[in-house]
Amino acid sequence: KMRSLHLFGLAALVRVVIIIYSEWQDRNMVVKYTDIDYEVFTDAARCVVDGSSPFDRATYRYTPLLAWLLVPNILWFKAFGKVLFALADLAIGVFIQRILRNVNPKMTSDQVNRYTALWLFNPIAINVSTRGNAESVVSVLVLWALDMLMEKQFVVAAIVYGISVHFKIYPILYGMPMFFYIGSSACPTRSKSLLSLDRMKFFVISASTFFLLTGIMYLLYGQTFLDEAYLYHIWRKDHRHSFSVYFYMLYLTSNDDPSNSISGAWFFVPQILVTLAFYQKYFKQIPFCIFLITLAFVAFNKVCTVQYFVWYFCLLPIVLPQCNLGMVQGIVMLAAFFGAQGIWLFLAYQLEFLGMNTFFKVGRLFKLNST
Repeated sequence: KMRSLHLFGLAALVRVVIIIYSEWQDRNMVVKYTDIDYEVFTDAARCVVDGSSPFDRATYRYTPLLAWLLVPNILWFKAFGKVLFALADLAIGVFIQRILRNVNPKMTSDQVNRYTALWLFNPIAINVSTRGNAESVVSVLVLWALDMLMEKQFVVAAIVYGISVHFKIYPILYGMPMFFYIGSSACPTRSKSLLSLDRMKFFVISASTFFLLTGIMYLLYGQTFLDEAYLYHIWRKDHRHSFSVYFYMLYLTSNDDPSNSISGAWFFVPQILVTLAFYQKYFKQIPFCIFLITLAFVAFNKVCTVQYFVWYFCLLPIVLPQCNLGMVQGIVMLAAFFGAQGIWLFLAYQLEFLGMNTFFKVGRLFKLNST
């Protein structure tokens, strides 16, 4: 048995050691540990410090809030952002425990810690945050909003949810199930009306928070902010850093007009349809519903990198207690997942570092997986 304090202390220590090691590897090895995105974040923060726009840094395609958060990268020490993302990892663990106890009141502390450990010691989650990816920030906002929603703190939930959608647009998919969860049998309120006060309060406050933040950023940075932070992702095509099921098709059509509807907004149709199906069936089981929506969104997204897995990994410990999954099944599924990752990353290494054309191999791998 392990107390929560020991659990979180060990998780923090693991991240600190890896962050220190990452600094050494970056200085001494050809293959860097730190993700190139972290360099982009840091350069954007430097632009903010210099009084210019974070979008002056090419390929910065995120909310300016992220660049503002990482100003200490410039003023204090460069690894500040990694520490911040690691702290967000630990905060996610806290919200996982709170939600687990809410959903499973009879669960013992030892059981809660075991499920929380699945997140705190998830190698992908650790790798993503210590390499300098910011996915833990939006993930902690999503779990915070979910926790407040289940505690019926609708105003706080709405504000945090609005911030999460501004930070990264994908949580907008959770709006409808969250709206109808309020006042359902799983979250009873004084009124069961479709447009009850609590539902409208959540809708108006969350929308106002999103539009207020987005409006401020638009006033500060103009159309460039909308183009880079939001609209770019509609037409984005990435056939070099993507686990997407559309990977090979995107490679074959990489020279097509980027505004072509087939390679643009139409990719979102399967995601929308699956989201609506999950919402209709599971909105009363809000953690499970959000997990399924996120899993489907990532699976059907036209671009999928390893950090996207964090979006649903942070929800996995919450839904696992409701799953009738045996140990053997779990081990087989984990082996299949990490085995596929290993094959893919080996081919990616051959492409990125050895200059070998591995696109056809990846295409055949997709056909084999489909079979």
